Amino acid sequence: MKEKKKLPQVVRVTDPKVSREIGDELVNAVITAAVWSEGQKPGIWQKMIEALNRGGAKTEEGTVNAFLFRAMVDRLLEEFHSPGGAPAK
Repeated sequence: MKEKKKLPQVVRVTDPKVSREIGDELVNAVITAAVWSEGQKPGIWQKMIEALNRGGAKTEEGTVNAFLFRAMVDRLLEEFHSPGGAPAK
């Protein structure tokens, strides 16, 4: 009896789905960490939320998600380009 050999499946390379949505839990964690870094002063929570909203309003999309996403990309690029960060060409 002859065995049928299965041909390997064709691998399709596609761009991964990219989401720029920052979940509420992460937004809350960022605000909390920022407040703790500044110290628990009266009114600090409201001022931090206002600062986050101002930052969001300055983005092309006008959202907090865009503001935080851009901040993460900028920080990653900063680390990448720091001495010892980028691989040698």
